Amino acid sequence: MKLDDSLVMSFPRKLVEHIILGLYYPINVHLVKLGGFDFSPELRQHFRRELRTWLRKIQTMRFKPSDRTGSYKFYFNLLFDYPFGGVEVRNMRLIMDQIADEYESARPTKRPEEMVEWLRRFHTELAERLHNGEDVLDLIPE
Repeated sequence: MKLDDSLVMSFPRKLVEHIILGLYYPINVHLVKLGGFDFSPELRQHFRRELRTWLRKIQTMRFKPSDRTGSYKFYFNLLFDYPFGGVEVRNMRLIMDQIADEYESARPTKRPEEMVEWLRRFHTELAERLHNGEDVLDLIPE
């Protein structure tokens, strides 16, 4: 579903890029928590709420002066390829280890290799929808 034009804001491209670069890490960590760990319903709801806030911010940003979205590659690179490309499993293992250290009772439900593929599929769909100016909030995992 396309976003209503009244729900978007236009910014210089560099500012949009800067904002997304500031959000890629917490977005990916929360996605790994939801997609690769078994947390209580209360914690899962907390992670989902934060993801909704960050993804809503990204989906409402457009480039000045044309009010256009970024390309698929723009979003995919900033959110997945730059932080993971070429070192996917190593970086995923580090994130998963950090989560396990922070939440002592958290147990992974996927191996790092599986999480990389899950996250790649998520970001593929996310980048496509962002490029098309569509709502992305329903992509957030339960």
